[in-house]
This record gives sequence, C-alpha cells and structure tokens, in this order.
Amino acid sequence: MTNLPQSWEIKTLEEVCEVVMGQSPNGNCIFDKDKNKDLIEFHQGKIAFSDKYINESNFVTSDVRKVAKENSIVLSVRAPVGEVNITTKDIAIGRGLCSLNGVKINNNFLFFYLLTLKKYFNDNSTGSTFKAINMKVIKETKIPLPPLKEQERIVGILDESFAKIDESIKILEQDLLNLDELMQSALQKAFNPLKDKSKENYQLPQGWEWKSLGEIGEIITGTTPSKNNPNFYGNEYPLFKPSDLNGDMIIKFASDNLSKLGFDNARNLPKNTILIVCIGASIGKVGLSGVNGSCNQQINAVISNSTFISKYLFFVCLSNYFQEILKKNASQTTLPIINKTEFSKLQIPLPPLKEQEQIASYLDELSLNIKALKENYKTQIKDYEELKKSLLKKAFEGRL
Repeated sequence: MTNLPQSWEIKTLEEVCEVVMGQSPNGNCIFDKDKNKDLIEFHQGKIAFSDKYINESNFVTSDVRKVAKENSIVLSVRAPVGEVNITTKDIAIGRGLCSLNGVKINNNFLFFYLLTLKKYFNDNSTGSTFKAINMKVIKETKIPLPPLKEQERIVGILDESFAKIDESIKILEQDLLNLDELMQSALQKAFNPLKDKSKENYQLPQGWEWKSLGEIGEIITGTTPSKNNPNFYGNEYPLFKPSDLNGDMIIKFASDNLSKLGFDNARNLPKNTILIVCIGASIGKVGLSGVNGSCNQQINAVISNSTFISKYLFFVCLSNYFQEILKKNASQTTLPIINKTEFSKLQIPLPPLKEQEQIASYLDELSLNIKALKENYKTQIKDYEELKKSLLKKAFEGRL
C-alpha cells in the first residue's frame, strides 16, 4: 500500500466498518419458514458464493442472536475462509460468517476489496481440523481508502467491467456444455445407427451383435498391494485409481506406482486395457491404459480377447447408453457399486472389427478436436479471471 494517490488513506476494517461475528442458534430454535412468516433467514456459512448476491437459504430461525443487515458484506470465516458476498436483506448469521457493514466506506467498494484478500485470510487463519479467522485478524486488516466520490467511481467501473466479463465467461461455459452434448450426440449416432428408441435394447444393423462384457474380454477387479510392505511400491508400474482417470482417453500415469515385486503381487493389466470405475460417486469413469500396469479394487478392467478394438469399447463406455445401464445395475447402497458378476453381464453393441476400427477412428478424431476446443475455452475463461484480478489490483493501487 505504497505510492497511493495523495487523497487516499490507509485504514483498518475496524475503523471503517461495524464488525459482527456470527453466532449459531440454540438447538430449540424453529427451522420451518412455512409455519411462521416472521422468521428470519439463517445462514451458517459454506453458502453458494457463486454470484455477487447471496443465495436464499433453506433454513430460518426465530432464535436470532447475530444479524447481518441488508446490503452488508458477509465474509466466510471458517471452512472455507475468505469467500465474500453481499446480503439483499437482513439475515441471521451463524459462527461460520462475519458481517461487515460500512460506516465510513461504500459497501460495494469494500466487497471488491475483500475479493483480493482470500489468500491473506487463509494465510492468517488457524486450526488443524479446519481453518478459521478470528475477529482480531478481521478488525486489523488494512484497506486503502479514497474519498467516497472516488470509491463510487471505482465501483462503477468494476461493476460494469465485471458484468461484461461474467457474461463472456457464461457464454464460454455454455460452449463447453455444448461440446459435451456434441460428443454424446456423436456417440448415440455411432452406437444406435438405426435410431430405434422403441426398445430398451435398440435394433442393430446387419452384422452387429449384442455381446456381454464377459463374452468379449477377461474381466479383472483390481486390488491394492499391502501398504505395510514398502518394497511393493516404486516407480516401475502405475497403480491406477479412480482419481487417475482424468477424462483423457489414454492413461499412462498414476499417483501411486508399484515396484516389480508389487506388480508381481497385483493384478497385471497389459497396455490397452479398459479401466472402468465401479463404485462410489465417480462410478462410470473410464480410461484406456497406455502402459502395462495395475488398478485398485474400485476399478474393473476389461482385457480384450481379440473380438473388440480397445478404443471402440472405450467410446461405448463413454456413451449415455452404457453409463445408464451401468448405474441401473449397480446396487443402490450408501455408495453405488456394481460387482464383477453383474458388470460382466452388461450388454454392448458390437459390429465387425473393420467397422469398429472405422467408428473408433472417427470418434477419436472428433474427441481430439473437441478436447482442443475445450482447452481453448478454458484458457479464455482463465484469462478472464486473471483480467478481474488485474482490474482489482489497479483499482486498489489507485491506478484505475
């Protein structure tokens, strides 16, 4: 905060704001807004801060202990730390939040400044189970403060600029969704060429067959060599886990790797093995091993018996058709899971090898083009986010 314009001052938040730390209600409070229209909305923290203005909460309480007034800044002070928002009405706040109501400052100017302090608040937080910042840190936080008219001018520029940037980001995010839809449309056309929607298993062209996964390949459920034996782990062979299936088709690297001894005590998988997650929230994720390796027990592997092209099966497994039958046949417990027996029974449409090659080649090229476009859109989104940071930096250095 050096070399600021002459009319600017450096103040602490305590000097320019009313600071109110939230406090949670007791266990006897009422949480049903349908029964009492006079109840006040309650926020505990971990709110959706995706937009500038706070989302409506599902909870209300009559046991109001701490209130953030309308148009106040709301700062998340624990798990996560540093997220910021603006209230559109009076709300009750729990101990995960802090309210900042400007006394000698434009609240929108304060909002934009706090957007720059997420790292600062994280660096000054404490706690082992989860991070939190206390009132002392908040009150002593410094802010560069121009006269009110200058604050209003800066807010006007930032509001207009951010609105345009956010609209551009929104368009790019929709473009990303459109690319996903384009890929699924191509997959649907490839594996349902007759467009038969009248049956669960649609009609196939001449020469195609319905085959179960167990008929076309060897199914192997992975395992994890004992972590108690450090000699099992090294750098020779990847041990694939669900988190290693990152959306790319060819997977060569894993966060855990086995030694030759560990590989000999694991389930050996050759190059071009199909890997499919069969348990948990990421059930259905799919990858194609680009090297010899192994996988853990959350993944079922399909090793070809020469009746299918690996890339063809990869794209089948990406399709909505396969994803739906996989999840439909998974047991609906706390975590969805499909065992090896049921997994082996899943049916896929299988054309002759030559046609598999043609389909896989077309989808591979399309997938690469879509991936390149996605990377371009993501880069543009990142550039827009960096532009926001640049504008904020200039604003609070008095250069806007």
